[in-house]
Amino acid sequence: MGDTRLSDKDMIESIKKELEIPHADDIRGNIFLPLFIKGATISWETSRPDIVNVNNEKIEGYDEITAGIVSRPETDTPVQLTASITVGELSETKQILLTVKAKPGEMSFQAYLMVHFTGEHEKGEQIYFACSTDGLNWSDLNSGKPVLLSDIGEKGVRDPFILRSAEGDRFFIIATDLRIANGRGWDAAQTAGSKSIIVWESNDLVNWSVPRMIKVAPQNAGDAWAPEAIYDEKTGEYIVFWASRVLDEGEFGTHNIYYAKTRDFYSFTNPKLFIERPDDTHIIDTTIIKDNKMYYRYSGDGQITIEKSEQILGLWRKIGTLEASTGLTGKDIEGPLIFKFHDKKEWCLLVDQYATGKGYLPLLTRDLSSCGFEKVKTIYFLGSSIKRHGSVLSLTNEEYETVKTKWGTN
Repeated sequence: MGDTRLSDKDMIESIKKELEIPHADDIRGNIFLPLFIKGATISWETSRPDIVNVNNEKIEGYDEITAGIVSRPETDTPVQLTASITVGELSETKQILLTVKAKPGEMSFQAYLMVHFTGEHEKGEQIYFACSTDGLNWSDLNSGKPVLLSDIGEKGVRDPFILRSAEGDRFFIIATDLRIANGRGWDAAQTAGSKSIIVWESNDLVNWSVPRMIKVAPQNAGDAWAPEAIYDEKTGEYIVFWASRVLDEGEFGTHNIYYAKTRDFYSFTNPKLFIERPDDTHIIDTTIIKDNKMYYRYSGDGQITIEKSEQILGLWRKIGTLEASTGLTGKDIEGPLIFKFHDKKEWCLLVDQYATGKGYLPLLTRDLSSCGFEKVKTIYFLGSSIKRHGSVLSLTNEEYETVKTKWGTN
């Protein structure tokens, strides 16, 4: 057989075809600029360094800021990037024209959007929407039917998480690629399940992209469950984290939390371990919220354990469990989600009462550092459908009216 290796020239031509920046004509945030592809090295130049920075920067005691930080201008602005691709002694360039969109104005949040799934029935493991003006009384959208369907991977999604971009005018939904209703069972889901998450994106909350699969878990993982994301202001990246069981010496270990970084929800770094518990304790369903300079995270590990840290990738300290104030443990609840009310210094922690099949239970606190939550004393209504492990996004009044107009309330 002949030598099928590409010449340096052919390799560069192949890379030039492959090298693209997602949404080049509609840049609304930081971008990923690869420095290596298939053995080639890539260096970058920019026509507007004040708008697109192509240099790496060091942060003492933390991960570095990689090239691709975007500073949104006052008006839509073209920026030309030049990639120099080098293979061996040969080097060629490719130019990529970006349109960096004007930065959005200040936003005032007046309402809420919940994304969730409903259970292990025919279409229960898909994306459902509900909306609210007070965070405690919810109306199902789209007549209680799914808003988004996954027809890829396992052909079902659970544990959806919705995220507004750091700039405010792009949205992402990420979810577990899993459909228990297909009958394979929970054992197979954990040891022979999908290593990918499902991603949708939108600029307006009503027009969504087709779903795409992104492999995030380690190669020897058996699953990738309950993905969430939070923006790391230090590095300008989103930290995406999820639970996986990993095969080690012929046996699958407990669920631990892993993370990867992304700028665009297309390209992800290799996974790293984020959280593990001692004594073969499973940990799943981690969610994180920031209050002032402190991050708080809630995880299911037999309890709903609460920790805090001043840095997402820094040292975390346990400050308590939910059992102390509510008597609820991991035998009762799972899938915590937390959000702040707009009109007061109070947070709502929704926990999925999976053990009794009742859906979400709202718990309230005025001090995240206290770990003290109490059940809602007033009447609340979570909509007609059972709501399982989801997330809540704050909406402007305009966004609220837009989603209601698109899908109608039930």
